[in-house]
Amino acid sequence: MIVKELGNADLFLKEYEETLLENETSSQLLLSAALQCQSNSEDTKDLYGSVMEDTRVVLLFTIARNRDLILYSADSLMETEAAVALADYLGDSHIVISGLNARQTLCQCFIEQYKKYLNGTFIPKLESDIMELRQVNEVKPVNGNQRLALPSDVKIIADWIIQFQIEALMDETDYEAAVMKATNMVDQKELYLYEDEEQQVVSMAAATRKLVHGIGITYIFTPEEYRGNGYAAANIYYLSKDLLEQGNEFCTLFVDKRNPLTNRAYEKVGYKMLEDNCEYKIIPIEV
Repeated sequence: MIVKELGNADLFLKEYEETLLENETSSQLLLSAALQCQSNSEDTKDLYGSVMEDTRVVLLFTIARNRDLILYSADSLMETEAAVALADYLGDSHIVISGLNARQTLCQCFIEQYKKYLNGTFIPKLESDIMELRQVNEVKPVNGNQRLALPSDVKIIADWIIQFQIEALMDETDYEAAVMKATNMVDQKELYLYEDEEQQVVSMAAATRKLVHGIGITYIFTPEEYRGNGYAAANIYYLSKDLLEQGNEFCTLFVDKRNPLTNRAYEKVGYKMLEDNCEYKIIPIEV
């Protein structure tokens, strides 16, 4: 197998966008990374490439600016050999990664080979299921009201972003960065809030991962004191309906494997589980 590097996102998408679009929901992390890089005038130094068997595309990948490797398998029958070939290529080329994001079985194939070159260990960070919706089920959501977030909501959104990063992504962000993120999503009209019958804001969700034919919903968060009341599901119901009416062919979201109740709530709305997705971080071994 041959590992092929491409100089930038433009070249990568020109050659492989059609392959990524064959299964847009499953390839969304790699696809959205390339689309964002393509629209960004800065030189991000991201690495894009493929693993080929003759003219057959088997594996596509990027190493983002945070050094996380994102993998997408275009050929499940040959993905094991492709993952091994890529691990050897990165190891022999001394190309450093700090994390890995892919389907669980693909992660395991890559890790098993790459650890031979690694002075560290892979630690699982997140285990998710990728869900997709193409038609909204007619359900009766909990009473309340959905609305676009306003500039006056930025403070509470920033607080929720910090909590979301810790709970859902096992990550931390400072308040200033959270305010900037909240402000940007409000300005872009991407963030939706759900209010209860007393007009208290109780849940949020954002339509931020713009794809070619669909859109990914992120930053789904309900504070602990409001959980268990169906607010997140109601927000996702109305948001998904609106996004489809805007012309998107599908909506997609990631749900934490640790919370099967959330999975079932979204299934009632019309979401279907497609496959898993795992994120690993590399912890260096101190000598």
